[in-house]
Amino acid sequence: MMIGSLWLGQIALFAIGWLGPWRDAPALKNAGRLPRPARMLLSLSLVAAALLIWRSRTGGMPGYYSEWVAFGMIASFVGDLVMARLIPVPNRLIGGMLAFAIAHGLYIKAYVNTIQTISSIGAYERWNTGLAIGLVGYGLVTALGWWFLIRNPEKGIAINIGALIYGLWISVMASFALALGLALGGAFWLTALGGLFFVASDFIIGVTDIGGIHLKNANDWVWLTYVAGQMGIIYAGVFQ
Repeated sequence: MMIGSLWLGQIALFAIGWLGPWRDAPALKNAGRLPRPARMLLSLSLVAAALLIWRSRTGGMPGYYSEWVAFGMIASFVGDLVMARLIPVPNRLIGGMLAFAIAHGLYIKAYVNTIQTISSIGAYERWNTGLAIGLVGYGLVTALGWWFLIRNPEKGIAINIGALIYGLWISVMASFALALGLALGGAFWLTALGGLFFVASDFIIGVTDIGGIHLKNANDWVWLTYVAGQMGIIYAGVFQ
């Protein structure tokens, strides 16, 4: 009941933030309507959901999927604070990438730990198939998208190469998520869908913040896909 109420509250908060008459001050350079307080509250609520699911499923003991997803969401929250300029760092994009890279590593840990609890040969075969499809498919999309739409010589080599490496790392996480969905099915298809939304969210950030391509209300689309991605990964743990 509490988890369902939290989910509904997150949906309502996003809708109110998007449809309301407010937006960030121009100085924050937020190309969207969803104000910073709403974004940070959404991120914090996702942390709460991840911790609540872990606690309710395992009593706070090691829980494989929900445990590592909770740790990953905490790292994501740090990344959100960096991207919102609430944690000062020399370079906001690089700092955010590092925090989220850790989060995605923790998500991969959750997926691997989960499949390792399954002894079915068929599940492992589907896992390997899904992983291969994901690595090739997501990898190609990421590399081509970076080359044609994100790469920007004006941003400097560190930002450009960092964006490529980070994008490929997200594609690895999404590939493992796809493998988990294909191997075990059921609620873990939410995990696979979450990985897909994460790839989309990162792509929008890269195209707009680095590639310099204008997209109306870009930050709202980033957060729509980002929240959907996090929800898919987190709430799959309810059915673990």
